[in-house]
Amino acid sequence: MEGIYFYWLSWLIWIIYTFFMRKDRFRLFVCSHLLLLIILSAHEMTIGPFQFSFAYLFLLAVAYQFVMKRRGRAFIYFAFASAIVTITYVSFHLLALFDPVWIFMNETWMLACMLVCVTFALYRPFFSRLLLLTVGCCQGEFLYSFILRQFSFHNLIGSLFFFDGWMLSVSFLFAWRFFEQLPTYVDSLFQRRMKEMKT
Repeated sequence: MEGIYFYWLSWLIWIIYTFFMRKDRFRLFVCSHLLLLIILSAHEMTIGPFQFSFAYLFLLAVAYQFVMKRRGRAFIYFAFASAIVTITYVSFHLLALFDPVWIFMNETWMLACMLVCVTFALYRPFFSRLLLLTVGCCQGEFLYSFILRQFSFHNLIGSLFFFDGWMLSVSFLFAWRFFEQLPTYVDSLFQRRMKEMKT
């Protein structure tokens, strides 16, 4: 069922950040944007020969706003990195379409694992990885639909299948960030308990 990963994981991340994370700007950003994506995912629009979901256009616009803040070498490197993720996304989908025998596991999980591995190889900071993954997936989705258009195949750009793969990849990034920060959290908790015992 298309959309099951997107909706379940979106609500899971929203609940975690709403009720368990400290109140800061990133928490507000994550919660508000996830709700908007869920709402907009049910609506579509046509621009020229292409059909877009509102959620896809919203996600792309937000991602490009952050990309435009990069300057100089950082922007050039990000452009090359996002091109690599875009090519990975398109290549996987074309392979699944024309030679599906190579898809040896669930397609969504396989795509998410490939995208996360490429993202991890290109960037270390969490926010850069998240932005790279989002931009690469969005560009790849459009390029893949453009290629299909040449063969007279119609494809909704930003379908629930797209959001399933993107959200599963994003969830991997959030899980990795949690495990990276877990030792620091445990250490600070231990230090606080030790201070309480001494007083």
